[in-house]
Amino acid sequence: MKKKLSLILALLMLASSMIACAESEENTGTSAGEVTASGDTAPSAGEEVVAEEEGESFDPELGEKDFGGKTFTFVTKSQASFTDWAEGSIWVEGLTGEVLNDAVYNRNSYIAETYNTNIAAFECDNGVLVSTIQNAVTAGDATYDVAMPPLDQAGTLVKNGYLVDLAADATHMNLERAWWDQRSIADLSIANKLYMVSGDISTLNNDATWCTMINLQVLEDHGFETPYYYVANDQWNLDTYNTLCTGASIDLDGDGDLDSKDSIANLTQNENATAMFVTSGYHLIDKDENDIPVFTLEGDERAYGILTDLSKLMNDTSVSLNYHNYGSEGYHLCTTKMFEENRGLFWITNLQMVIRLREMETDFGIAPCPKYDEAQENYRNVVWFVGSYATIPISAGSTDDSSFILEAMSAKSREVLRPAYYETALSMKYLRDKESIEMLDLVIDNRSYELEHAFSFGASNAVQMIVLNGKEPASTFASQKKVITKMIDKTLKDLVGE
Repeated sequence: MKKKLSLILALLMLASSMIACAESEENTGTSAGEVTASGDTAPSAGEEVVAEEEGESFDPELGEKDFGGKTFTFVTKSQASFTDWAEGSIWVEGLTGEVLNDAVYNRNSYIAETYNTNIAAFECDNGVLVSTIQNAVTAGDATYDVAMPPLDQAGTLVKNGYLVDLAADATHMNLERAWWDQRSIADLSIANKLYMVSGDISTLNNDATWCTMINLQVLEDHGFETPYYYVANDQWNLDTYNTLCTGASIDLDGDGDLDSKDSIANLTQNENATAMFVTSGYHLIDKDENDIPVFTLEGDERAYGILTDLSKLMNDTSVSLNYHNYGSEGYHLCTTKMFEENRGLFWITNLQMVIRLREMETDFGIAPCPKYDEAQENYRNVVWFVGSYATIPISAGSTDDSSFILEAMSAKSREVLRPAYYETALSMKYLRDKESIEMLDLVIDNRSYELEHAFSFGASNAVQMIVLNGKEPASTFASQKKVITKMIDKTLKDLVGE
C-alpha cells in the first residue's frame, strides 16, 4: 500500500466511507459447490467499504461493455479440501453481514450490473484443479474462463502449456496498474513471459505472506523492547531476534527439558528454513538480465553464513520449538495453542494466523520478518505458495473476454475488497495495537514471490538439508547444482524452447 495505515484512518473509513450499494438479495452467480460464509461482524449487510487513497483512480479504463448475460466461470480451491486456504474472494452466495463476504458480493454485483454478466465459481478439491484444466484443454472445453490455482499448481499448468501468457495475450490486463502486485510480476515472470499474477482480486496471498507474530504479554513479562522499537531504529535483524530469544524460554513443568509443555522463545516450523533465508534478502532461484532463472547460491559466502546462522537458531532446542516435531499434537495446532496460552514469545509464520487467533485473549502484534543484518536494505517477507493466482487457461472461450473481466474485477477489488481486508477486517477486527496496523505496510509492501515454489527446481531441498539437517552449505550446493540446473533447463525448454 502506498499510504501508511493508521488506526485513525481506519476509524474514519469505518465511520464515514461505507456506502450502501446492494439493493437485492439476488445471487449474482452460480457455483458447482456452494460457498457459505457465516458473518459475525459489522458493517451490516449491503454496506460497502470503499478505499480513500488520495489521488488513486480505480477506473480500469475499459470502456462500456455488454456481455449479454454471459457467465464467467472461475476454477477455484474448495473449502472442503483446502480448508483455511480455500478461495473465498471470487464468489459468495449472498450478503451475510461479514465484511469480507459482503465486499466480494458487492464487487460481483457491481460487475454484473455494469457489464451485464455473472460470476461463477467451480470449486475443485486438492489434486483435482490441475486435472480439471488439463481435461478442459485436451477436450477443447471452453467452460472455464479463469483459474485461480495456488502457486505450485500454477507452475504445473505452466509447464504443461495450459496457461495463457498474460504479458503478451491478455489484451485488457494493464499489468502496470496498482491492483496487480508488481513484485509478483517481477518475481514470477520467465523470459519476459508471465502466466500467473497476484493482485487485489484475492486476499489469499495477503494471508500467505510471512510475518513475525509477537505475544505482547510474554514480551512485557520479559521486560523487552518491542520489535516496533527496533524497526523504527533499523535494528530489527537476526542478531536482535537471537538476543531477545536467548534465555527467554522457560521450563514451566520443571522436568529439565524444553518442549511443547513449556514456554518457548521462538516457535517455528520447517517452512522457515527457506522462508527466513528469503527474509535475509535472497531468492531461492534468481534471474539474469534476460529474465532467465539461474541458481546463484553456490559459492556465495554470505549465503553460507546466513544458512549456518538459521540452522543454529532453528535447531537450538533451548530457544526454538519446531511444530513439525510434534505431529501427534497437530503440527501447527501445537504452536497455535502455545502462543494462545502465552507460552511463545515469537512465531515467524503466515499472516493468516492473525485471523486464526481472533479469539486469543492476550494481545498480540505483528512485525515484518527480521532482516539478516543492518547491511540489508529492505525487509523481505515471502509469500507462501498456498495462496491464489490469476491465470487464464488456453481453453478459455475468449482470452480477450477473460482478461477484460479480470481487469474489471481486480480494479473494483482494489476499491472495495482491499480496504475491507486491511482497514476493516484485519486492522480493526483482529489486530490489537496501533503499531501492528502500521507494521502491515512493511509486511505487505516488501513481499517476495519465489519461482522455486512454482516449479520445484530443487533449491528448497538443498536449503532445507542445510538448515534443518545441519549439512555443510558449500558441499550441499555443489552436489545439488547439477540437478537444479537440469530442472531449470527443462522448464525453459518447455516454455521457450531453450
